[in-house]
Amino acid sequence: MTPSLRHPNPAAVPALLLALLALGGPAQGAGAPEPMTLPDVRALARERQHAVVRVETFEYYLPGLLRRGERLLNPLPLTSNISDAFSFAFFLPSGIFYGLRKHLGAGVLFDPEGYLLTNYHVVRGADRVTVRLTDAKGVRRAFAGRIVGTDPHTDAALLKIDAGGAPLVTVPLGDSDTLQLGDWVVAIGNPLYLTGTVTCGVVSGLHRQVRQNLIEDFIQVDAAVNPGNSGGPILNTRGEVVGIVDLGMFPANNIGFAIPTNLIAPFIEDMKKHGRPRRGYLGVSLRDLTPDLAKEWKLGVETGVLVSDVGLFSPAGAAGLREGDLVEALGGKPVASAREAQMAVLRTPPGEVLPITVRRGDKALELKATLAPRRAPLRVF
Repeated sequence: MTPSLRHPNPAAVPALLLALLALGGPAQGAGAPEPMTLPDVRALARERQHAVVRVETFEYYLPGLLRRGERLLNPLPLTSNISDAFSFAFFLPSGIFYGLRKHLGAGVLFDPEGYLLTNYHVVRGADRVTVRLTDAKGVRRAFAGRIVGTDPHTDAALLKIDAGGAPLVTVPLGDSDTLQLGDWVVAIGNPLYLTGTVTCGVVSGLHRQVRQNLIEDFIQVDAAVNPGNSGGPILNTRGEVVGIVDLGMFPANNIGFAIPTNLIAPFIEDMKKHGRPRRGYLGVSLRDLTPDLAKEWKLGVETGVLVSDVGLFSPAGAAGLREGDLVEALGGKPVASAREAQMAVLRTPPGEVLPITVRRGDKALELKATLAPRRAPLRVF
């Protein structure tokens, strides 16, 4: 007779458990990862939700029409001509349909003086900005927002409100470089006018590029983000802001992208003083080394970051960098790709000294370059 599947004998369960405990359990075998603790989303939401604000913008008709007409007549960049034409065409009927000139996003307060971060595309072209929030005493308030600085290249913006003594809830900015794949994150925003919506997920990818902005180093998350989440925070399990929600991938589900705080935080003072970030310029062309490139340059290794060109009178040339050098570290941190090296330079303000470790033949050299201001807006590296 063919045996049938049956429930296990209850009497055998205690013996089986004792045997597993004696062996240390299946989860504690050699090389097993440490168990992850789930985030306390309820506590994070309770402590941080009032630091997330609702950013409402309004655009006056004639100024908005003139701005779009100016962009439409500008031949550069060529890639934006089609989108500029659509923007102009869709804005025309807003003279009658008032709601077409209203936009909604989110933001996050990080400074008791009333400074908050949001997206550039949330406030782009805004003639009036209103920030709505709930203060530390639970009172709902509305303030006029002032655009202090913008960074169109990363799609970030810095706003300020005058709270007039009202107690504000703020969130500290965290270190986005500590994020790893699979880390838990929480997003708070105002999707589809649903104020204070909380979603939870994990880090699905790092250093993503989707060709939306000129400078990109996106964090990919699977926490649900929708229109209205833009400008809201991505929080780690310690309740720190590690990213600013930028966009979702339509029509895909649970694919969202956030700007890492380490791409914004070093330039907050610049945006306060100058209205825009002042990024550094090194003046080199870098390439990811491949076996073919290694053969062409007669190098003894097949991986690394190759210096393929050094600009004339550039900070890199003044520091002693040469074509054919292999960059091993920038600012004391190892770099494994040209993209990582690019981000290290972009995060360093001009005037600062950037330590560079390179390998030239058999020798490791320690060089120092004083970065120059990045003047050309379209020069990425």
